[in-house]
Amino acid sequence: MSYVSSLSSSDTTVYTSISTSGSITFSGLGNGTDFSEIIDATIEAESYKLDSYEEDQEEKEAIVELLETLDELMEDLSETLSEFDEIDEFLPMTTTTEDAFTAEADGDAATGSHTIVVNQLAQADVWVDSAYGYSSEDAVVASSATTFTFTYAGEEISLDIAAGTTIEGLVSAINTSSSTTGKVTASLVYDGDSYYFTLSGDDTGADNAIVITDTGTLTGLSASNFTNTMTAQDCLIKVDGFPSGTDDWIARDSNVIDDVITGVTLTVTDTTDSAGETLTVNYDTDALAENIETFLSEVNQIILEIQTLTGKLDQDYENDDAVSTDTDDEDEEEEDEDITINSATLELMYSEIKSILSSSGLGFLAYDSDEDSGDLFSTLSQLGIYTDTEEGSDTFGQLQLDEDTLEECIDADPYAVAALFATNNVAESDSDSLQVISIVEDMTEPGEYEVEYTVTNGQLVSATINGETATVSGWTILGTGDESSGLYLQVVDQSDGDHDGTVRVKQGKISQLIESIDKMTQDYEGTLAILIDSYEQGIDDLDDRIYYETERLDRLETYLTSKYATLDENLSYYTNLESTLSSLVESLSD
Repeated sequence: MSYVSSLSSSDTTVYTSISTSGSITFSGLGNGTDFSEIIDATIEAESYKLDSYEEDQEEKEAIVELLETLDELMEDLSETLSEFDEIDEFLPMTTTTEDAFTAEADGDAATGSHTIVVNQLAQADVWVDSAYGYSSEDAVVASSATTFTFTYAGEEISLDIAAGTTIEGLVSAINTSSSTTGKVTASLVYDGDSYYFTLSGDDTGADNAIVITDTGTLTGLSASNFTNTMTAQDCLIKVDGFPSGTDDWIARDSNVIDDVITGVTLTVTDTTDSAGETLTVNYDTDALAENIETFLSEVNQIILEIQTLTGKLDQDYENDDAVSTDTDDEDEEEEDEDITINSATLELMYSEIKSILSSSGLGFLAYDSDEDSGDLFSTLSQLGIYTDTEEGSDTFGQLQLDEDTLEECIDADPYAVAALFATNNVAESDSDSLQVISIVEDMTEPGEYEVEYTVTNGQLVSATINGETATVSGWTILGTGDESSGLYLQVVDQSDGDHDGTVRVKQGKISQLIESIDKMTQDYEGTLAILIDSYEQGIDDLDDRIYYETERLDRLETYLTSKYATLDENLSYYTNLESTLSSLVESLSD
């Protein structure tokens, strides 16, 4: 829980009783009255304020626990929504391939099909001294100190080999040298009778060739004895018939190719015939539907929590953190108290969330079929998402989904569906006279902007955005208002005269909710933090009231105890006196 109250304190003052009732006893010699019961009854009657304060404090403490739980749940919702608050996360791409390659596509990929012809795979250079086999790994290859020299990718590498080095030691020397690490790897190949020295390049591609130039005095190794068992070469492909020449190919030094088709990473595993194989890139509409269901489920949980806390639902609120009422039987299961929070702050939070869900996306424009302009989907209701308004329903106030309508919308345009949810600060111009250069995230507010500018004698002389003066430079306009700050535009229509246009900065429902929730759950200054602080202040105030009321009752009990003890003593005295007088009278009459 990120919330930390600035009002809470572990140094709580607790009143310590100063009553002297334990030091005074009643003799019972008075008139037989039990003054202890009178005192207890009086204190009980006078404790109504203390009882009220303690009940109020207990309820406020329970409310704080519930609000802190709500805060945690809302932070969890924000984190969940952040996992797919970009279109390529909310609407991932999927690929279909055949046998020669696999593919992955990201949000930059375009839907469609491609024909891929693979002429050859990229491979590394491998050289084996096949002319000489060693009887064992311990065979000495350097009777005296010598040097082993070769080139890799055009770079010459020389290794000093110590006298007495075995063939296994030579392999180790090459593999542990800083000059060869990440470049080449030496090994031994055993054919059942002998061990053969092998040198392999670590990287694929024609440029990463090995040339053995000098083996020095190493026994059995000679540059002329090495056989090139695998030649360093590039992966050669054609994409959709390009390059068109028969012997022309797109060459890459790796079989993992991510810079040929935008947004697509190919992993080539085999060659194809001249007809090639088909790669299909499409939207993953199943993932889109699942993400929408996740969105609805997570948002509905928060709606339900706030509804229950504010008493909008006629049902018990079960919460493990709720304050429980103890019973005399310790084995009896404790029951949670039902608590309703009458808070205008929670009502405003609820209304804000509902408003986001029911209104058009910020910067979205309703589609105009006649003009073929605007956004195909600008409200959740168009996707078959609606609020259950039937009072008494189990899902009252929550979002419901017409799956048939959603399916039709996804079939019509899955990108437009995803855009309503996951567009995040995307600026568009609705006018041919203006182009958007950029915006500044967290500065340029989402929404619609009316832009007006004037060109005089072939120069841009002034501009306004939503009626506020903007900065002009050359043929660019920069917004400087509270909302338009950072909105950077290029003037396209540079003819003399007054011009206008509309620019929209779009924000989808997910980003809207995240921003709203983050403001509600912000530490110290967030809506919930302030609300919790107010209840904790009330708890602190009640601590003071409980202290002073407890003190008052204790003093009252002390006073009553002393008062009735004196009365009891006087009654005892007069009772004894009465008895003495009675005895004297009786003796005189005798």
